[in-house]
Amino acid sequence: MSSKILLIEDEARLRQNLQLLLTSEGYTVITASNGYEGIQRLQQEQFDLVITDIMMEEGNGFEVMEYLSTHAPDTLTIVITGYASTDSAIEALRKGAYDYLAKPFDIDMMKISIERALEKVQLRRQVQTYMQELEQRVADRTRELEEMNKKLNASLADLQAAQEQLIQSEKLSALGELISGVAHELNNPLTSVLGYAELLSHSEACPPEARTMLEKISQEAMRCHQIVKNLLSFARKQKPEKKYIDMNALCRKTLDLLAYQLRVNNITVVTQLAEGLPKTMADQHQLQQVLVNLLTNAYQAMADYRGEGKLTVATAYDEDKIYIRVTDNGPGIPPQSLRRIFDPFYTTKEKGTGLGLSLSYGIVQEHGGEIGVVSQLGQGTTFTVALPIIAEPVPEQEAPSRSTPTSLPAQKILVVDDEETILDLVTDILHTLGHQVETASSGREALQKMDSQQYDLIICDIKMPEVDGRQIYQFLKDKHPSLLNRLIFSSGDTASEESQEFLKETGCLFLQKPYLLEEFTQVLHQACLRTEEEVQQP
Repeated sequence: MSSKILLIEDEARLRQNLQLLLTSEGYTVITASNGYEGIQRLQQEQFDLVITDIMMEEGNGFEVMEYLSTHAPDTLTIVITGYASTDSAIEALRKGAYDYLAKPFDIDMMKISIERALEKVQLRRQVQTYMQELEQRVADRTRELEEMNKKLNASLADLQAAQEQLIQSEKLSALGELISGVAHELNNPLTSVLGYAELLSHSEACPPEARTMLEKISQEAMRCHQIVKNLLSFARKQKPEKKYIDMNALCRKTLDLLAYQLRVNNITVVTQLAEGLPKTMADQHQLQQVLVNLLTNAYQAMADYRGEGKLTVATAYDEDKIYIRVTDNGPGIPPQSLRRIFDPFYTTKEKGTGLGLSLSYGIVQEHGGEIGVVSQLGQGTTFTVALPIIAEPVPEQEAPSRSTPTSLPAQKILVVDDEETILDLVTDILHTLGHQVETASSGREALQKMDSQQYDLIICDIKMPEVDGRQIYQFLKDKHPSLLNRLIFSSGDTASEESQEFLKETGCLFLQKPYLLEEFTQVLHQACLRTEEEVQQP
């Protein structure tokens, strides 16, 4: 469908010539000999674009633009005039003109101006169409959600089927990917901070006062690393997997995860974690979700109630069960709400979904446990999670492992990383340990060096632009398979399932950034042992 243009021009010859020209370009052109006639046309039909002269005896171009701004604001205007001046141009643009052309104007420039104006009109209409479709989709989705809510309220059995989907939701997956990238970016500089702090503190020239300061730097860097690990652990998409876990450690990790929210909401945290608490078989990530829900509800209730509060997290056990208690001194829960607190979609919060406690109830039941609540108005609330103790089997005695050498013979080592500071740090560490080091700041450079030189060991980052660790592994597998046992990968991110699966499949040694000197040297020793075993094989 051709674009429809209204041409308003009081010079008959110019009007006719422009109409013929624009018609030959495929446009539908309606003409008017003055501003009043143009406004009448606009009242009768819609146009994609208006081209109007400014100075006309009956109704000028400014009046046309004023009419458009009130009655057809989506219609663009191109102004043409034989009385061009800075003031008239400014006035035209101020009143909403898309373009301003002075007579005599270049026809090609006019064509370009018209094309661009019509492109803008078309784009605007596409956006409007998209917004209408989006609104319709939102309305449809809202109706679907309402129907789904009715079905869920009608049958509690459906809740258990939806539980897995909610816990492993796509939002959590997207959050995990985001945090994964942030973790990688944070762990690289943390590696440099930790590494150089350790190198300096181990230096004989380092004075005791500086060594104390360096230890504090290391401690704070490790604290940052632990925060990143907790975020990764919580946000990572996980398949349900039960294993023996320490509930005290889980409580500490969850409190660390929420430390900022608790602190800014003036919540004092008291921990009463039982010594000698036995481990039990459970899904760590599902139970952490339960704790996050309980702790979040508690601190939000206290913050809204009094602007501060005291939160107590306690553990205990008897012969059969482990108990986790979360106690707050918030407003308490009214008796009528207490009876429905675990019902799906029941909430006392203005912006709550009513799913947190019902999901927690389902998770605890699936673990063969129980969750209960006692509350007193004005005094506070205590939630208790009771989980069965599943005894951990006695591990079989393993054969004594081969002793790790205390020192390594000098090795020729290639270090591959796109972070210059990491290259500098690892080079300094390896030089300190007496090794010969070469570096490559990209995977492509590393491939060139490995193809022309021999190395005893290779330390390679997994995630790099262009050529990454996976491609380097494949290159070695195809051309230098003997180097695969001497390949050590490093990364600041192991959150993605893809990275974890890759490391599992290759069986390569791995250094998680940030790493301590002791961890670094241990992995080097393991690589050395692999090399020795390879030589000793018949």
